[in-house]
Amino acid sequence: MNTSHRIFDTSGAHGKFRRRHRGAIFMGVCAGLADYFALDRAVVRLVALLLLYFVTAPTLLLYLLLAWLGDSR
Repeated sequence: MNTSHRIFDTSGAHGKFRRRHRGAIFMGVCAGLADYFALDRAVVRLVALLLLYFVTAPTLLLYLLLAWLGDSR
């Protein structure tokens, strides 16, 4: 019986963030983050939208930086 509880599992991440074009809405950043942290894409997109609304400039800069630096799949 496994008693350890993980919030996210990066076992499938292969150690590197990659943007994902399949299932992407805009540049694939949220889909890539969801794959990296093994989370649901809708949750990542919702968090991104909330951050964009409340903390606009830093979120937009981080998003664009991830889009620029992330490898494309």
